[in-house]
Amino acid sequence: MNCVFCAISAGKLPAHRLIEDEHFVVLLDIFPLRPAHVLIVSRQHAPLLGDLPAVARDALLPLAQRVSQALYASGLGVRGINLLINDGAAANQHVPHLHLHLIPRRGADLPGIGWRLLTRFLPLGRKRLEAQLQQQADILRNALQAQGADDV
Repeated sequence: MNCVFCAISAGKLPAHRLIEDEHFVVLLDIFPLRPAHVLIVSRQHAPLLGDLPAVARDALLPLAQRVSQALYASGLGVRGINLLINDGAAANQHVPHLHLHLIPRRGADLPGIGWRLLTRFLPLGRKRLEAQLQQQADILRNALQAQGADDV
């Protein structure tokens, strides 16, 4: 199987991992719509939300809440968060593996999001973005550790 999220979960591809547990790996999106754009990725290959075992589905929102709290506490200026699951190809799911987006929002940022939607997959500024992702990952790991998250 050639699934990028399965490879990341298995440690075969690099990622800016924040925390992980038996059901999920939490990491930064490498094509972020906004700074500190987080993905909660299922460890099990489950293309759709309905394919995820009930025990993992039940753990998803509590984990999203924990990560949301860290985003708000991070000092990165997060004022709101969009939680988004693209469930199926018709819903714009690019990787057929269940993942929940946590997209940090700030006031009046809609034009920036629109621009990122149009340009996010272009290879421009990848080195600068990589440095930003590393810095954001460090900040978010610290915020999660401050909550008492031991599984970083």
